[in-house]
Amino acid sequence: MSQFDPPSLSDRSPDVLGSVGMRALAQLLDGLFIGIPLFLVTYAMGLSLTNEDLTDSELLWITVLWVGVSLIYNTVAIAVWGTTFGKRIARLKVVNRIDGGPVSLNYAAVRALVPTVVQLVPAIGPGLAFIVYLRAVFHPLRQGLHDAAAGTIVVKR
Repeated sequence: MSQFDPPSLSDRSPDVLGSVGMRALAQLLDGLFIGIPLFLVTYAMGLSLTNEDLTDSELLWITVLWVGVSLIYNTVAIAVWGTTFGKRIARLKVVNRIDGGPVSLNYAAVRALVPTVVQLVPAIGPGLAFIVYLRAVFHPLRQGLHDAAAGTIVVKR
């Protein structure tokens, strides 16, 4: 063997869990990253949420657009790169809880769907979404409900 053998798996340092504060910062950055362009697009089309004359079908169209873009962004980014724009800035990565490997497209979709679906519950949706994320504060692996459903953890990389 050569004197420059690759390190064994036992030489790899264990992942450190991402802090809840950094995860919140990443979530905020992701919201801005997709929210600002979506706001500009809907505003340019005359569909501003500040407009009180919007019809029910226009509100539905805006909701479907925003939810759809958010789901696609989060699902694809986590499945392909293991990180979103906000998580990359915060130096966080979403990995499989069992082996620290990449997250499959199916599990990335589950992870994105959980907070999105609860937000759609009329009147109490935002509060339910907060609970999804709040669980990470109290869980030993810092897993929100969406992480638990997808079998993922967020690590610092």
